[in-house]
Amino acid sequence: MAKIIPPTPLVLVFAFWCFLASSWGQNSINNGVAAVINSEAITFRDVLAQTQMEEDDLKNQQQAGKITDDERKARIRERRKTVLDSLIETRLIIQDYKKKGYNFPAYYFDREERQRVRDQFGGDRQALVKTLEERGITMADWKKNIQETFIVQQMRQINAKRFITISPHMIEEYYQNHIRDFLQPDRVKLRMIYFAPESSAEVEAQAKEVLAQVESGVDFAVLARKYSDYNRAGGGLFMDQGGWAEREGLKSELADVAFSLRPGQASGILSLPSAKGPPAYYLLQVEEVKKATVTPLSSIRDAIESTLVAAESEKVQKEWIERLKRDAYIERFL
Repeated sequence: MAKIIPPTPLVLVFAFWCFLASSWGQNSINNGVAAVINSEAITFRDVLAQTQMEEDDLKNQQQAGKITDDERKARIRERRKTVLDSLIETRLIIQDYKKKGYNFPAYYFDREERQRVRDQFGGDRQALVKTLEERGITMADWKKNIQETFIVQQMRQINAKRFITISPHMIEEYYQNHIRDFLQPDRVKLRMIYFAPESSAEVEAQAKEVLAQVESGVDFAVLARKYSDYNRAGGGLFMDQGGWAEREGLKSELADVAFSLRPGQASGILSLPSAKGPPAYYLLQVEEVKKATVTPLSSIRDAIESTLVAAESEKVQKEWIERLKRDAYIERFL
């Protein structure tokens, strides 16, 4: 197992090795040490506190025959590893917070506690106390968890904002490299009169009668409100995107016809097989046509910048955590 030269005094490291030997010698896994980070230990109990519910669920799945015992053990190992990785990062960040002399005012933590009570317990502190007792968690541990969660969030934001700069060139380069993502495909504003197979004993005859009215000049939307089994209240208007339909949003047989129509033009009767056996019938009318266009950079510059900031933030935070790990003494036992 690779070790990094500890930044703490040798006497502290030696003391922890003695502590580890004592813990494991007790032959009690709940009191064992899962990892040492500089001068602090993460116990197996710390890990188990976050994995116990999932481990119990996996045990139930295994007893029910849904997974094998080997699968259960493998998932538990992987979950414990993931949780331990997270706990190690948390300890490194808290240590960095202290090392750099940060000291967030107490009222920040009080505010977080009040917010947690409001969000999770409806403002009822007695419900909080009862829940903590049922879970075997002390109030001090609950407060400590809130404080550390807040510190970790703030430290991540501080380190992300400190190093991130998005230049106009970066935005333009991203736009060019992802130009296909900003393509608006061909669209038509579509109305449809749909005749369900079960809507009438003479569905085809009814479709022909309505088509005759369309061809005689009767308003398509008025006929849709009277006859259509699709969005009758909306006059048969396509129900997504304010009536605008794209090819992939329609059945291919309907799309081929819809995108061949001119504005104001209606189709003939279209017959398509239905799941119930007898065919369904359709009449289509296109009100407007919009050809494919590319969204201009000027209208999405802010969105691209936000995307780049998020990506750079993730990169910077990862580098920061890796740097903390390189400079730390870390020993894992799980």
